[in-house]
Amino acid sequence: MGDAETGARVRELRERVDEVDGELVRILNERARLVQEIVATKAEAGRPLFDPRREEEILRRVAEINEGPIYDSSMREIFELILHRIRDLEMQREEFSR
Repeated sequence: MGDAETGARVRELRERVDEVDGELVRILNERARLVQEIVATKAEAGRPLFDPRREEEILRRVAEINEGPIYDSSMREIFELILHRIRDLEMQREEFSR
């Protein structure tokens, strides 16, 4: 593959990466909105908002459905961060609503 073809292929792949990044942002925000609905529903019912068993279930499931090339342990770490940041969002939201 010549320099021109390599450059064109890299640009093409980077464009696709940018598209995937946009999808990830949209999907993460959708996930956060769904969690907000769950929290509101649980709060109305007087149920505990945080369920560590559910969090572990999510982490186990993402490792099970992971097809790579990301390692299962890394995928768990990524989702741990997602879960914690969405929980932080809920805590901040609760503080502002007081």
